[in-house]
Amino acid sequence: MGVFSSTDKKKNESDWLNLDELSLVDVSKELNTSLNMEPRLFNRFTHYEVEQLLVGAGLISAVEKRGFPNPIIELEILNNFDNRIYIKTENRKILVHTRLKVSQFQMKGDDEQFPMIYIDWLLTQNINFEPGDIKKELYFGQEYPGLNVLNEFTDFIRVLSKKLGTSGAFNVPEYFHDAVLFSRKFRFIDPEKEGTFRALVRNFRGTNLRNLSSQIHQNRVRYENGEPYEWKYGEMISCTDPYLEKKVFHEAYFKRVEEVKEKLKFTLVSK
Repeated sequence: MGVFSSTDKKKNESDWLNLDELSLVDVSKELNTSLNMEPRLFNRFTHYEVEQLLVGAGLISAVEKRGFPNPIIELEILNNFDNRIYIKTENRKILVHTRLKVSQFQMKGDDEQFPMIYIDWLLTQNINFEPGDIKKELYFGQEYPGLNVLNEFTDFIRVLSKKLGTSGAFNVPEYFHDAVLFSRKFRFIDPEKEGTFRALVRNFRGTNLRNLSSQIHQNRVRYENGEPYEWKYGEMISCTDPYLEKKVFHEAYFKRVEEVKEKLKFTLVSK
């Protein structure tokens, strides 16, 4: 879900963020291994502490309710900028995989900086389904359907942010359906993107999300004037710091969101 130089995604220019890596000591996986040190998330949280946060957020019980009892939690810390959490089946098949980093958030033209958790990658998959058994069309980029645990995952991230002392979390949704799934706790920083996103949701309310996302990424959505609509990456943020929340999402932001949402209308074109 990332588009910055520190990620494995496509690059995209942004006038809204200035993200620089924190000045943290690089402790490699090899060094931890050679010193027989327990890997710690962000060089702080032990495996037990991470497990308790996952349990507290309801993520482990949600995975179990999806048909995967006694899931295994694994941490893989390559360095302070590449922290990975896995939730696996008893026979070590991946159910949830997330890659987290910490970056500095800074509004354009502003000197204040805020440390944020960056969700660089998130995968959830229900591996009990075989491709031939899936009746519904998969989302773009999916091998298996998801686990429907995003609410619990975002709760975990927000609690982790508070424990870590960061100001919140952000991600860059690669697909339209990713943005929809994150929108319960995240908003686009750019009010133009947020307004356009809300206009799409309003315009196609009642449409199956899988179908709509597929149509968007197959370039079958048009503005009212016939101009093709193209999905573009944008940063979505969830603040745990009330000061940052008010700084980013102020009255002028929501006014512009409503203006954009009300003026845009979309149509679908046939194949």
